[in-house]
Amino acid sequence: MSARLPAAVEASAAEIAAKAAAARRAAAAWRRTTVGQRVKALRGLWRALAARREEIRAVVHEETGKPLVEADLMEVGVAGLLVDWMTSAAPRVLEDKAAWKPWFLFNKRAYERRVPRGVVGVITPWNMPFLIPFGDAFAAMLAGNAALLKPSERATKTALWLEGAAAATALLPEGLLSVVTGGPSVGEAVVDAADMTAFTGSVASGRAVAARAAGQLKPALLELGGKHPMIVLADAALERAAAAAVWGACANAGQLCVGVERVFVEAEVHDRFVELVRTRVSALRQRLDGRDADLGRLAFAPLFDRVQEQIEDARAKGARVIGGEIIDRAELLMAPALVLDARMDMRVMSEECFGPVIPIMKVFRAEEAVALSNAGPEGLAASVWTRDLGKGEGLAAALEAGLVGVNEPATHYALGALPFGGMKKSGLGRRHGEEGLLAFTQAQSVLVHEWPEDAPDPWWFPYGEGKARLLRRLLGLP
Repeated sequence: MSARLPAAVEASAAEIAAKAAAARRAAAAWRRTTVGQRVKALRGLWRALAARREEIRAVVHEETGKPLVEADLMEVGVAGLLVDWMTSAAPRVLEDKAAWKPWFLFNKRAYERRVPRGVVGVITPWNMPFLIPFGDAFAAMLAGNAALLKPSERATKTALWLEGAAAATALLPEGLLSVVTGGPSVGEAVVDAADMTAFTGSVASGRAVAARAAGQLKPALLELGGKHPMIVLADAALERAAAAAVWGACANAGQLCVGVERVFVEAEVHDRFVELVRTRVSALRQRLDGRDADLGRLAFAPLFDRVQEQIEDARAKGARVIGGEIIDRAELLMAPALVLDARMDMRVMSEECFGPVIPIMKVFRAEEAVALSNAGPEGLAASVWTRDLGKGEGLAAALEAGLVGVNEPATHYALGALPFGGMKKSGLGRRHGEEGLLAFTQAQSVLVHEWPEDAPDPWWFPYGEGKARLLRRLLGLP
């Protein structure tokens, strides 16, 4: 199978308009359902999709080249964990909540209601072509919205499969989950047609989405790039840390926004850590057919070239590079690379890499590693590795990242109860957790006067001095 998939079909303006109109009709009907009814329908949807797991992993492998086990576990398996949490939490998170009121409003009822936004534009990347589109669309629909999905033009087959599989269940109103394919102009049309946008992708594209949405006073939820610093202290459990560095940097062939992108190691254990990492990297298995493999290919040629350029830049600046060879240029297959003697002036340490590359830099104090970690513009994920959990949590609190781990690499996405998102240029807002579900709704404040039916409230007209004295007393004014 060639790594060069055909270009996505560019949806016409008429097709986008028709899909957006159908989504709006579906949203109008869906918002009248209860949270319990949505939970029941969406759990049924997930059961139907999970029963077709073999199809999901086949189409994901075809589009991305990732090993079948990663398609199975990281895409389908994690999606199931998100479904479990969201559907169990939604009735509590989205229910009406009574509001505090002063005692003299005893004859009124006050509460907060969460109402859907309407149509949510879901614009997603190519690296997780099932998990991210499904997860964002599922959360939007659970909150009472329709989802208009625009996948990356490099990964449309999985999204179209999802659209067809969902329709085949007949569990959702027609148009509640729909897909339009194409490039940036289609993404712009989705932002224009939607009431809010949930975007995952690059910082540059996220900035464009945010600007377009802001120009129309529409909210945008952004999850952008990262440059995960992994800080290994001298007292770390080195076997676990080395295994985490290799998995964190090379899972999905390094094409994970939360993946380990640079490793800072205290000098006392640097050489031992490097040797452990080198041994594990050399044992990784690579195959294009996705079976019995740890590593697949990169997704597309410009990314492959960028990764190679970063490796050559590091080599030219004095790094020792182990691995990184081009195995099959046509199929975008490269060996994982270990970049030793890394420095901050190397591109591989300052720019997002998104390839199976592990740059390792020696540091002399943990505080130095924290300062270097915080120096860049990204702030998505970071981790600290030490046997002293108190120290590790203290250092993690100093890291400018939305997702931090102590002796944990990049498992946050699987925990639906944890908010997921970045600081600085790594994004705005949060997915997952209570905050993530609420993001797809708006608060509606409800105040109901219950009795007496006919009498006006005392602070209404006409004013008078006697009434004013009484009201001042009620309000606690001097």
